[in-house]
Amino acid sequence: MILYYYMGMGLVHTASYKIDRKKAEDITIRFLQQHYNILGVKKISFENNVWVVRADVSSFGEATKEVSINAKTGKILGWH
Repeated sequence: MILYYYMGMGLVHTASYKIDRKKAEDITIRFLQQHYNILGVKKISFENNVWVVRADVSSFGEATKEVSINAKTGKILGWH
């Protein structure tokens, strides 16, 4: 099956990326679980070869955290 992901510039062939949407979600959850209780993934977007995953978390109150992941390597580029 060939998958395409829609971006503002058109369709992008996702087979060229090692990390798909589900894998980006898994990486985010595993990473954030080290610091927070995960309430759920809020939004996943794909921007400039980077997956941006937003998740609702809780430690001593509710917050939203955003994790940026390189779509080719799976490396976490940053989070806040």
